[in-house]
Amino acid sequence: MCSYKKWGIAFIFFTIALLTGLGAITIVIDPYFHYHAPLDKLQYPINDERYQNDGIVKNFDYDAIITGTSTTENFKTSEFDELFYMHSIKVPFSGATYREINDNLQRAIKANHNIKCVLRGMDAGRLIDGKDNLKYDDLPDYLYDRYFYNDVQYIFNKEILFKDTLEVLKYTESGQVTTRFDDYANWMKNAEFGEEAIKSNYNRSEQAAEMKKMSDEDYEMMYGNVTQNITDLAVANPQIKFYLYWTPYSIYYWDSLNKTGTLEMQIEAQEAATELLLEHENICVFSFFDEYEMICNPDNYLDILHFGEEINSQMLKWICAGEHLLTKDNYEQYYNKIREYYINYDYEGLWE
Repeated sequence: MCSYKKWGIAFIFFTIALLTGLGAITIVIDPYFHYHAPLDKLQYPINDERYQNDGIVKNFDYDAIITGTSTTENFKTSEFDELFYMHSIKVPFSGATYREINDNLQRAIKANHNIKCVLRGMDAGRLIDGKDNLKYDDLPDYLYDRYFYNDVQYIFNKEILFKDTLEVLKYTESGQVTTRFDDYANWMKNAEFGEEAIKSNYNRSEQAAEMKKMSDEDYEMMYGNVTQNITDLAVANPQIKFYLYWTPYSIYYWDSLNKTGTLEMQIEAQEAATELLLEHENICVFSFFDEYEMICNPDNYLDILHFGEEINSQMLKWICAGEHLLTKDNYEQYYNKIREYYINYDYEGLWE
């Protein structure tokens, strides 16, 4: 009986030691950068936005952030750094709401007091949205908070151990190098652009009976979204310059708004949001919807929303040069101009 008891105790201690050892491997290698930046002697694949971005903003060395949804994934930090004389990181969140992006920026600023600049893409299609809306319900919150006790979901996670932690060792052994931010999340390699590609992914709706206007409820939703998830952060951090721009969707996106009767409502929401943003001295707002040749060229797009990296590069140049900057003096004229253009555009001609 005594030997069984000793065996049981020994088994328990062996199990604890094994788990501790396995957990220590994840802590030391830290594939999600939860505890530290990449170790000098290891090479890391950076390929999982919602699991690695939080560690990147907390533990990497940088003074500028590029962030937004999937249309920001093709930015090159090397180009940004050369133009703006900064050392940037790129932390995109595909499909994100304003709330998710803002939450990450808040954690970044709390962890890094050297941040001077934020470049953030704004998706006009998500303006009239609940301020606390999140696209995903299964975000790895245990990585986002400061509580050590729930790190067991990271440290003792078998899937993370074999899929990510040990993958760092394999990645290093294979001679590869830590993913550059120029390449991180970039989807250009297998992308197909042009009219055929756009139309194959676009379900055109029936024409709406009338064009909708922005209601009071729509305005309140937009106001709460912009205030909580953009301007409050700028007010709290006057030392940071926020370069914000409206994502330049294709003419087929405008066609979709026209068909659903929401085109004028979206321009109204965008103009009202711009007015709110321009109240803050450390916010600069840019919009490229008057680059009609770019917007109307299907060869620039793979679907109604997403454009190639050449446009990301061009936007950096425009922003650095102060071109397409909206101000209190010109924003009303700008929105009148694009309203006239997109409301009167011959959308049926796209399908002839």
